[in-house]
Amino acid sequence: MAISEMSLMTLVCLDGEKDALYDAFSKTGSVQIKKTEDYENVQRVEAGDVSPILEKIAGAEKAVEAILMAKERLPKCEIEPVKDGFSVTRTQFFNMKGRMDETEEILQKIQALCDKNLQLKAENAKLSAKARAYEPYACLSKPFSFYMDTRYTATLLGVLPFDKTSDCVKELSELQDVKTEMLGAAKGGNVFAAVLPKTEKQKAETLLSSYGFQRCPYSSNEVAKDVIAMLNQEEQENLKRQTEVDAELLSFADKTMLIKLYADYLSYQVEKAKAKGDGVGTKTTVVIEGYVPTEMTARVEKAVSETASAYFIEFTPVKREDFAPTLVKNGKAVENFEFVTNMYSVPAYGALDPNRMMSFFFSLFMGLIMGDAGYGLLMILGGFWFAGRQRKGSATYRMAKVFAYGGFFAILFGALFDSWFGFGLLREFLSDGYRDFYANNIDAINAKVSLAGISIPTMLLWCLGLGTVHIAFGQLMKAAQSFGRGKVVEGIFSGLAWAFALFALIFWVFSAVTKATYTAYAGYTTAGLFGLAILTSGITERGAGKVIKVFSSAYGLINYMSDILSYARLYGLMLSGAQIASIFTNTLAIGLLFPQGIVGIVFGVLIIVVGNLFNLAISLLGAYIHDSRLQYVEFFGKFYEGEGELFTPFGSTLAHGYFVPENN
Repeated sequence: MAISEMSLMTLVCLDGEKDALYDAFSKTGSVQIKKTEDYENVQRVEAGDVSPILEKIAGAEKAVEAILMAKERLPKCEIEPVKDGFSVTRTQFFNMKGRMDETEEILQKIQALCDKNLQLKAENAKLSAKARAYEPYACLSKPFSFYMDTRYTATLLGVLPFDKTSDCVKELSELQDVKTEMLGAAKGGNVFAAVLPKTEKQKAETLLSSYGFQRCPYSSNEVAKDVIAMLNQEEQENLKRQTEVDAELLSFADKTMLIKLYADYLSYQVEKAKAKGDGVGTKTTVVIEGYVPTEMTARVEKAVSETASAYFIEFTPVKREDFAPTLVKNGKAVENFEFVTNMYSVPAYGALDPNRMMSFFFSLFMGLIMGDAGYGLLMILGGFWFAGRQRKGSATYRMAKVFAYGGFFAILFGALFDSWFGFGLLREFLSDGYRDFYANNIDAINAKVSLAGISIPTMLLWCLGLGTVHIAFGQLMKAAQSFGRGKVVEGIFSGLAWAFALFALIFWVFSAVTKATYTAYAGYTTAGLFGLAILTSGITERGAGKVIKVFSSAYGLINYMSDILSYARLYGLMLSGAQIASIFTNTLAIGLLFPQGIVGIVFGVLIIVVGNLFNLAISLLGAYIHDSRLQYVEFFGKFYEGEGELFTPFGSTLAHGYFVPENN
């Protein structure tokens, strides 16, 4: 598939009908509003104040959050709030307009429950703080009034720090007629009481203060432990009431989809208000501009004709050299790889879509790096399972699918390399002939070939060959892009010539390795094609640029060699992952533990499972990073034009759900 052609829509309509027209645009899912150019005798439309709408959205989000928090506090409750990622049709979405009052009434009830919960929490905080203040005196068996002053004596009740108690009591006993008593221990000190003549009270208070004495502030007829028990009981009653409030909150769990849809609808109103600010108009009319995929113009015009009573609409195809948002159309499998491409840069409107070609090589290289049939099976099962639990079309959904597709190639390469969770199954059960063939041709370490007298691992050579093919296809993509723009000469000499030269290089190298009789002819062909590509590289340049381009292309051969050698990472990553898997499966688990009886078998299985899962996770991370690097640098570097802007239809993005066709 290719990047869709865009048309610029210009619509003139009555100002009173623009609101309905924006709804019609959203229902088509085919219009991206753009800021209208300024016209004479017209003024820009005011967007309007959206702050009240934003406040309502925030209230809805808080209501959902309150229900989710209640669910965390009451996990055994069978009612489950609706998670993000639910599907909704356009009809259901726009029917929210008639359910606004119903939803706001529900939100008011939820808010009242939230307020009640906050009130109970605040009361409990006060009760808890009050109980903590009484806790130092929980050791007292008598009421606080027992320690009141009399006509002639003063009683000082409070807490002395542990490390200062003895010194303080010793110094206090030197005062006249002082009696002291240790009543118990509290957090931070000893509960202490001193009875003394009132004439000595000031001296005693000064002394006690110097030792950090904290005097008891209570004088009621209550006993501290009774007060604490009463406060704790009130706190428990409040907690019980909070549980009841949480249960009431959870009774609205089945309304979370409605509330989220309400928030999405309000977000759409904000988007609509901002879009209105992109238009211009007079007192009675408004001009709206937007981008529409050319194949969807008839659908958009029909929606406008069914909505507006008077209008003028015009669609002008956007030239490929001009700016327009990018809409890439691919099959269900390939569209998941658009996520990988867009992480680098969105394709430019006038550029070539790389996703079909890139998706094949991305999956191929990922499978090669993983290189294990067992890992491939886990990638397929885990990838599709995880994608099924994600919001359709989200980044995590697409990444999971990418790993799953790479799993198919991992199974193929795993069968080729005879790696099944690191175990050589075929080598164990097939004949000696297969084992000899494996050792001489497939073994990643021992199987080697000779090239120009240099011994090279066979698998390394194959990886470099695949890399050269990858780069060559990048040149073919460059040629196709040039042909699409009518630049035939550029496509032939800047694209095809280099692609054929690279294919010839592969043929020459492998013929040299196999010592074929036609090796010399393959070498002459390769040299000739590279010479042709270099000498004609400046054919589209002007003046001195023709000569300069030839020299820069000749020097660029070094870059080609560097690019090809960078694919050695495929061999390195494949080898490291295979060796780690083999260590866990063959060396540790089978070689050491299985002979040790039942306990050994249990631990052996555990090592196989945990070790291989760890290796799988690390290998997947490395495969994704290095595979992406090969696509972005070696492949995209030959032809790709990014810096595009994704086509985002007006009203198509929901924060919580996603749109599905009416017949779903």
